[in-house]
Amino acid sequence: MRLSNDEPDAEMRRAKRRGALQRLSACLGLALICAGLFGCATIPPPRAGWNLMAPGAPKAGDRSAFNVSVYDNVWNWVRGHYYDPGMNGADWHAAGDRHRPAAAAAKDDTELYAAINAMLDELHDRHTHATSAAEFARTFGHRGVVVGIRSEPVRAATDGRRRIVEVFPGGAAEEAGVRRGWILLSCDGRPPAEVLGPGKLQDGQVVHCEFLTAEGERRALELRGKRMSYPTFRSARLVDGTILLVQFEEFDMPTAAWLRQTILDHPAARGLILDLRGNGGGHLFALAAILADVFPKPVSMGEMVHRGRSARWYRSIPQTDGAHYSGPVAVLVSKYTASAAEIFSQILKEHGRATIIGERTAGATLTSVFWPLRGGGKLQLSVYNYHSPEGRRLEGNGVLPDIEVPGTEPTSADAEDPALQAALRVFTSETHEVPAAPELHR
Repeated sequence: MRLSNDEPDAEMRRAKRRGALQRLSACLGLALICAGLFGCATIPPPRAGWNLMAPGAPKAGDRSAFNVSVYDNVWNWVRGHYYDPGMNGADWHAAGDRHRPAAAAAKDDTELYAAINAMLDELHDRHTHATSAAEFARTFGHRGVVVGIRSEPVRAATDGRRRIVEVFPGGAAEEAGVRRGWILLSCDGRPPAEVLGPGKLQDGQVVHCEFLTAEGERRALELRGKRMSYPTFRSARLVDGTILLVQFEEFDMPTAAWLRQTILDHPAARGLILDLRGNGGGHLFALAAILADVFPKPVSMGEMVHRGRSARWYRSIPQTDGAHYSGPVAVLVSKYTASAAEIFSQILKEHGRATIIGERTAGATLTSVFWPLRGGGKLQLSVYNYHSPEGRRLEGNGVLPDIEVPGTEPTSADAEDPALQAALRVFTSETHEVPAAPELHR
């Protein structure tokens, strides 16, 4: 089967079919949105739903035909629904022809998805990526073989060391006495990220880890990988007794509910610091819900643009039932702050609601949706380009902090956090006023 057919009658048939599918998609939209599509609420054509109805693995002797059907499916979704009709400058027909033989010859899903992603890489778009069913479960299912820690990069370090931000109950790290705030220097003599992470460990595998404790002591521990579920990271604590510091790793509705309750549980807090360093983004509906926690009424969230047209659905996302915190707000950002976390930060900045502190953010704000593929895989496809309330394009540019703090993290377990200290100075400074929420007029 060819990737495209330029015969007029074939194109006419496709146009009629697209029209029918678009009409039917309006009926499917709410169900698909509620299913938790990542990043935005665009509506996949019904054919994506048909993929879910026939998700089976290829039959014996039918591997090549299965591979080609998945590959062509991805190619066509991108051609018809990618946010940029110019394909970011890529020759999409040539890209499809170039990698199709490797896809057809793939012996398993690993080789198939390597070929698909080689094609997608020609878009130079970090948001568009295909994931096999097994990889998707490991990466997004919050379950896998782990040693029981959550860590983040030490931004000022060059050796790959990572800071422990959470120790999971029942994991090997907890049993060995690892503590939050320790620095993980290496695993098996290599940078930790090369050894740990979803899909990298086998059940029972022993990893030799070297830590730096809060007292500056080096400690070598053997941790055994264990299959377990692990929670989404969220943290809240009072700093200097009266400033509420919250940190979370993604924008989702459970986190939005948690943040709202956390703010309501601290009515005496005289300041709020949102630590979004390392936050990779998430769902736009959660972003809107969290906006209601720091604004007294709905505000402009900017625009989502698909192939030159602004999306009306985005302007109507509800910003309701929030905590409506009225005190001053500061937001900590870094080069690892991405997607919805960047959009949130820029909205607060442009509405004068918060002081943004840290580094320029990732500049990765194309809004994407996970489209189901035959066999259980997923295509994460960029379908919208975000423009801020003032018309600024964040993709490739990022959010510029009001107060720049290069290397926003300490390099040892007991060192001060320079970005946090800068935020605390802002709250106590008489020369720098932290924005507070405007009054709500009823």
